[in-house]
Amino acid sequence: MRSRDIKVAVVTALFLISGCGQGPGEEPAVGSPTPPPAPGHFVADTGVEEQPVMREMADYAFDVIDPASLAENSVIVVSGRVIGVERSFVSANADIVTAYSVQVEAVYKGEKVADVISVRLPGGTVPLGEYIVALDKLGLYEMKLGSKDLDRDGEPDGGDGGYQDPRTMDPMVPISENWGLNPTSEKTLGELQPELWVFYIGGSEDGSYYGTAFDYSLKYLKDGLVHSLDTETKVAPYPEAELSGK
Repeated sequence: MRSRDIKVAVVTALFLISGCGQGPGEEPAVGSPTPPPAPGHFVADTGVEEQPVMREMADYAFDVIDPASLAENSVIVVSGRVIGVERSFVSANADIVTAYSVQVEAVYKGEKVADVISVRLPGGTVPLGEYIVALDKLGLYEMKLGSKDLDRDGEPDGGDGGYQDPRTMDPMVPISENWGLNPTSEKTLGELQPELWVFYIGGSEDGSYYGTAFDYSLKYLKDGLVHSLDTETKVAPYPEAELSGK
């Protein structure tokens, strides 16, 4: 069970409401051109590519950095290609997640895995109105967006100015979360040039699989080695054989 730092969650949500990234009419950032995406991969914009990558603060019952431990605690481990984006929505943990259609190329662990499966990964974009409704149903509005109790100045109690109640904003304003795990990102596919994506799957819900360890659940295969997307922990690439926990 993930145990999130509540303070981090609140700050994250307020940041997302305020907006980020390149606005309409702004010049794109100057830099080296992004290489074309790896051939044979589906490319789609889920609305998170220009957002800074977030980090999960969680306590796990196993070592999510160790490949053997991650495989042991996964129900299914597969490699494949993303062939479509199904939808983004708010999960039971109040995270924005996206469901991807995955064409399975190899099964390293698990039985009776279909040729095409639906896999949820953290990150994506939903309209503000949908986001608020989902948080209300979960009873997590105040954890993510702050107090609903406004003082006489129209600010949350103890507010220091510059606040706009999310409930008064345009419900179609996009709210995005980026955990660096979008396997359809043109930028990511161009920079990494993956041969296949690797999914560590913890189980299924409502006909869709979900990752074993949130933002550690997606890796990629290249030149016979499995590479991590987590640049902070400096995980060394490991042989494809270790995907089965060997």
